[in-house]
Amino acid sequence: MIPAKIPYFITTENKALVESIMACRQHHPVNILVKGKHGLGKSELTRQLAATYKMDYVPVPINLLQESGQLMGHDEFLNNQTQFIVSNFVKAVRTPNTLIHLEELNRPESPKALGELFPILDDSRMIIHDKIGEVRVANGIVFVGTLNEGFEYTGVDPLDEALRDRFHYIELGYLPPAQEIDLIKMRTGLAGPVVERLIELINSLRYDGQDPIHVSTRRSLMMAELMQAGLPMQVAIVNSIAIDKDKLESILLRFDFSGQMGNMGGKIGKGEYVLL
Repeated sequence: MIPAKIPYFITTENKALVESIMACRQHHPVNILVKGKHGLGKSELTRQLAATYKMDYVPVPINLLQESGQLMGHDEFLNNQTQFIVSNFVKAVRTPNTLIHLEELNRPESPKALGELFPILDDSRMIIHDKIGEVRVANGIVFVGTLNEGFEYTGVDPLDEALRDRFHYIELGYLPPAQEIDLIKMRTGLAGPVVERLIELINSLRYDGQDPIHVSTRRSLMMAELMQAGLPMQVAIVNSIAIDKDKLESILLRFDFSGQMGNMGGKIGKGEYVLL
């Protein structure tokens, strides 16, 4: 299924990179690895790539893989005999013009569960399976892996360097204030000075020199939705950020937000942002 197109901001550098990578798929399948902190739009970028290029979108939750071979399918007892059921991954690999989203690429239950992925992503683009024969990557296929990296994420392992070497990289960061304000208006309908004040406050938390707090784009949209529904901004913030509420309220009391937007706009984000 082709996802719905929704507003999504990306740097001009990343947009040029995406367009170049996607142009390569006219000659061979391509692999893209999207990195960044949680909630900054990695999965949404994947869906919007599929929407922009009118590709079928197939998510493959890597974190559910527990053993070698599971990526290709599983045995099932049917009609008094054991049959091998081909996975959605294999079906997608064989279907031209499909975008395959490898979700949480560094979170398999066992690293051995990714064994079949190596030749699929390599130049050969095929694997011989003992039960279903040749599995060859169809024309126009795009593999997009997304992952979180860092000590703060439980259950993640460093991505195998041989696997990492098969991908083009795209890294996501915080949106500049102007684009995050526009995104909130487009996605939630919340508008006016209250949105500017919300983003001003959020960025003060993100870039506080003493104790920075990660506030994702996803979280800022969730706050805006609550405010659009009538909740006061301070209540929306305190009940949306996952730290001790008393600590957060004391942090918020320290900030004087008047006149900061103009100063912060030049240092937040990298490069110019445009719609994908």
